[in-house]
Amino acid sequence: MNIDLVKRLDESLNEIEGLQGGPCSRDEIMRAEAQLLCKFSKEYKDFLEKYGAAIMDGYIIHGLRKLLLMTDDCWSVIDRTKFYKEDRHWPGIESWYVISDDGAGNPIGIDPEGRVWVSDHDADFEKTKLADNFEEFLDKILSDTLYQ
Repeated sequence: MNIDLVKRLDESLNEIEGLQGGPCSRDEIMRAEAQLLCKFSKEYKDFLEKYGAAIMDGYIIHGLRKLLLMTDDCWSVIDRTKFYKEDRHWPGIESWYVISDDGAGNPIGIDPEGRVWVSDHDADFEKTKLADNFEEFLDKILSDTLYQ
């Protein structure tokens, strides 16, 4: 990940204890990819290796570590992806892994090309691209420009 972005993430995530989950190993990441039958983007892997998961500016970024502030059973990228695909049978996200949601119950996921999308159930499951990659997605969250 870009050094400036890492610095901004560190500042944001170190404000309050519990906003990040802790580093993940490459083996853990590879096992998660195998469980989901996908390949995570390089930027998302970098994020997992450094932070594990995070809460930033109102968004939970699901990873492979449970955050102190999480109370539900569906906290990991594996759980969230399976929840939307297997429990909710959400259409149009078959190739995604789900890294967050928009606060209204709509999944935010990454496609095989590394682009970040949201699928809106109120708009007949219309998909809207939020960012060209995970790094841009994080930058937009930090700069409060995700939906601009």
